[in-house]
Amino acid sequence: MARNGLYSVLAFVVLALVVGPIGIAVFVLGFIHGDSPCVLCWAQRTQMVLIALVSLFVLRYGPRPRYLGLGILVAGGGVYMGIRHSALHLWRDVGQGFSAEILGAHTYTWSAFIFWVAVLTMGLLVMALRDGEAAATTRRLRPLDRAAMALFLVAVAGNIVQAFASTGPPPYMGQGDPIRFSFNPRNWVWSLEEWSPSPISLRGRWGIEKPSAASISGDPAAGPLADLPVMQVTRQSRLGTPVDGAVTGFAHEEETDRFLVTTGRGIYIFDGDPDRVVRRATIDPGFSVDLARFGGAAFLEPGVVMAVSENKSFVILRENDEADAAANYRFFVESFDRFDEVRRSRFTTVRAKMMYVLSLAFDPQSSSLYTVTVPNRWSRQLVVSRFDRRDLTLSEEFLPALAPASGLAFSDTKRSLNELYVTGATVREGRLYALSAAHGTLVEMDPASRSIVRAWVVPDLDRPAGIAFRGSDLYVIAEDGGITVAGMPQAGAE
Repeated sequence: MARNGLYSVLAFVVLALVVGPIGIAVFVLGFIHGDSPCVLCWAQRTQMVLIALVSLFVLRYGPRPRYLGLGILVAGGGVYMGIRHSALHLWRDVGQGFSAEILGAHTYTWSAFIFWVAVLTMGLLVMALRDGEAAATTRRLRPLDRAAMALFLVAVAGNIVQAFASTGPPPYMGQGDPIRFSFNPRNWVWSLEEWSPSPISLRGRWGIEKPSAASISGDPAAGPLADLPVMQVTRQSRLGTPVDGAVTGFAHEEETDRFLVTTGRGIYIFDGDPDRVVRRATIDPGFSVDLARFGGAAFLEPGVVMAVSENKSFVILRENDEADAAANYRFFVESFDRFDEVRRSRFTTVRAKMMYVLSLAFDPQSSSLYTVTVPNRWSRQLVVSRFDRRDLTLSEEFLPALAPASGLAFSDTKRSLNELYVTGATVREGRLYALSAAHGTLVEMDPASRSIVRAWVVPDLDRPAGIAFRGSDLYVIAEDGGITVAGMPQAGAE
């Protein structure tokens, strides 16, 4: 009697799959409402059919290990496909998605839940088996079992009809964005678009190389912009106190005449030129938000600093000589008593989503934070992202262009600003300055017009990691702590 109860549960699972996602998808959503599956939908629907088929084999021939194992494997693959499909759309704004909604959730998100239920059901069935019960046997079908088989055949037949009309025979394989289903052959679209070649990677577009200026050419003569004036270097120096690791970010605070320096995990505040470290901390990168290597830094207000990681995660610290070391243990690896962590979170972008950043700039007048992307093999756009300091939310993103009145021009029609590799940025008098490690190019942007109004070559730079203004002087810091100081030309000066 207990065994019959288990088989009844399994038969109802088949009926639920056939009448639910498989049957409703083809007969209601497809034939009545004209909803066609995309290639990923077909993959998920095929896996549901296979799970139902495996369950029918168990109903007929008993719970043999090969059937239960195959069912769990197929259902596990279905969980992956459900997540794979949903991941394309879950990042969208509220209410946005693909295809029809059922109880407020789009159909592809339901598939991950359905496959997970199938995994649990198969697992529970295996646990319920007694020793020796998985031996080969043939069961006598009950009316409930026969009904499940009949409905299964009807659902599969309906899917065959829809698959032929919306997808076509091989080599056609369907569409990423299918058209509305129709029984009229004149409205059928058989497509080969999904056979288009694409780069092969286990992580796909997420397999982006980490940014590095090590292989970037600093030759100014090879830059994309023609006939740039060369800034006059007034002196060279170094950090007065060594830091642990390569320098990654740089900023200056006019009110206190202090400099902010970051390394991969370290935050240092210098006074002097900069000569002496007056405060430092080493961040725990694994607490809560994943902080990758720091790429840029900025003073937000006296005593408050921000460091942004190359992956756009950030941390905000406030200086505190009486910080609670015990309470701060979770935030820091060293110097628990010099800062309080104010916030740790992530910047969210749109155009810059698939790109890293190595710079951060803050404009107190507009209360705006800026990041500038670095190119990679997947995305080569120069994207400037602006975030409001009050809620640290994206306000705008733009692709800067050369201002028509700037007199700037490319050295060749095939050159572009996307060749720049910005590793340092700062704001001065409402203008955003960005320094490219590629070709030692410094550009001045007008955020209001989203354009580049001036540009220069900063000579003799080797892996610059950040820039800052101290009065009228431009300070450029290199990864090894070397500092180049150049006099900033006035507006209109060559």
